[in-house]
Amino acid sequence: MTDRIMDTSTAAVRHAAVEEAFGDPWDRANPTGFAALLDADDRAELPRAAVELYHRVGMNAEYVPAALGGCLEQIDTLGMMLRPLFRRDATLAVGEALTSLMGSMAVWLVGDAEQQRRTARVLLGGGRATVAYQEFKHGNDFVADEFRVRRAADGTLLLGGRKAAVNNADRAALMLTYARTVGPQDPEDGYSLLLLEPGAMPAAACDRLPRYRTEGTQGLQISGLRFRDCPAPAGVMLGEWGDGITLGLRALQVNSAAVPSMIIGMADTGLRTAIRFAVGGSVHNNPARLSGSARGAIAGALVDLLACDSIALAATRALHVLPEECNVLAAAAKYLVPKIVGETFYRLSALMGDAFHTRSGEHAIFQKHVRDLTMVSFGHVSSAVCQATIAPFLPSLLAHDWPAELAAPAELFRTDGTLPPLASERLAAFGGRDGLIGWIARCREEPQPAPPGDPDAPLLRLLSDQLALLDVELAAIREGCPALDGPDGRFVTDTSAFPLTDRYALLLVACACLGVWRCADPGSFQARPTWLVAALNRLLRRLGHAGPRVPDAATAELAAEALRRARGAIGYDLYGLELAG
Repeated sequence: MTDRIMDTSTAAVRHAAVEEAFGDPWDRANPTGFAALLDADDRAELPRAAVELYHRVGMNAEYVPAALGGCLEQIDTLGMMLRPLFRRDATLAVGEALTSLMGSMAVWLVGDAEQQRRTARVLLGGGRATVAYQEFKHGNDFVADEFRVRRAADGTLLLGGRKAAVNNADRAALMLTYARTVGPQDPEDGYSLLLLEPGAMPAAACDRLPRYRTEGTQGLQISGLRFRDCPAPAGVMLGEWGDGITLGLRALQVNSAAVPSMIIGMADTGLRTAIRFAVGGSVHNNPARLSGSARGAIAGALVDLLACDSIALAATRALHVLPEECNVLAAAAKYLVPKIVGETFYRLSALMGDAFHTRSGEHAIFQKHVRDLTMVSFGHVSSAVCQATIAPFLPSLLAHDWPAELAAPAELFRTDGTLPPLASERLAAFGGRDGLIGWIARCREEPQPAPPGDPDAPLLRLLSDQLALLDVELAAIREGCPALDGPDGRFVTDTSAFPLTDRYALLLVACACLGVWRCADPGSFQARPTWLVAALNRLLRRLGHAGPRVPDAATAELAAEALRRARGAIGYDLYGLELAG
């Protein structure tokens, strides 16, 4: 790792260094560009040059805590730092970064000092970690087999069972494992959390299973393990016997908030590719040839990305600022961001026409990202699990009003500023509040003034109408919540539960947009009402409200901003950082 660059001072500087190291992805001669990444995908292999570069610049440090020698201090910057990988290739990002992040997060949160030091040594030395999730509570058929653990008479832990689909099972030095506890006094749904070294397990009791192929992210090295009364060494258990679900939920909440932020990178490439196609191959061509529908699609994609980044920003920063309110917020972000990004890809595919189907050439990365997006979400937590997480909390969350004075603090909506450290014991502990919803009341009661002659006055009046519709929607969701107040387990089967969770999650995205707008630096693009009213218009339409029409001038302004960012290689997110091509 002689070219290590991850010890530079700020996340923005490190982001620039990563972009410079990986270079212009559109350059066909770039060994880590789109052409090389697509070739590796066709061979169902990891992109070797990109993997080597990833480790050469020491990117594992991004998800190792600073106190243990890494760079990780805040989860919001973690998501931003991994976007350069996701915008290039989800296979690279998942194979080298995200899987190790998920395999180590629980260690940082609930592991003992020696487990943390050992994991940090592995990752900072260029090694990998992985995770083998449990079956029922995770709710994902892709990982629906499981390991088991029992205590022998002498106290030794003996492992059994199998997992057929574990990413990097044969490459990872460490594997975080959810194992069902088996014993006469153990509950049926009890699990323990173990940190294993797959390569050190005795071969006579540990079988390697064949590679598991996938449709998207085809280069991932997914395979499995089977244990047959395999003894585990001392010191592998995180926490206490049977506490695996309770402890694992803390890490799951952090990961669920962080992943949506990373996915923004994939959507960035989707929009950038569509623009390159629409203007004739080069972003520097004259955009006058764009039709009105093309400008509308481009403007809509831009505000969708900004809306997604708003909820992702709020979810990741809330982990530090409002940890007791993260159950619903993290699940909402994990549920909606991939869904909205998928819809954005679909709308942009209509703009691209036949070029959407190509698997080679400069536009082929678009279709690859569409294929990969499903796997990035599917291999972690399913949409149904996210909705089932939200539903039980809705009756108590909406049992009373959320006035302006209870609105979440401005720290949630800033892209800068130091946040308190994560408090592991406060995560996954429902606090009975949702300060994000309070931003509807705050913006209604404290409207932004429009001086006489202000060109934004019509947009601010439109915003007032939109806020009234958001209030109507909130009241309608509140009316539907009493029907959910039933016995445990009803939320998964109640046909009214999932539509309500969908609508509530969309409201949270709208509130995150309001917070980002009101807390933005004066004079910045985020402080303009143009993107906000366009984003709220699209969210209200998803909620079934036609709402007031966004002026054509606002759409033109947003399309121009998207084209400006394309020409300047500026990110389509709230950070607006410079990219390498």
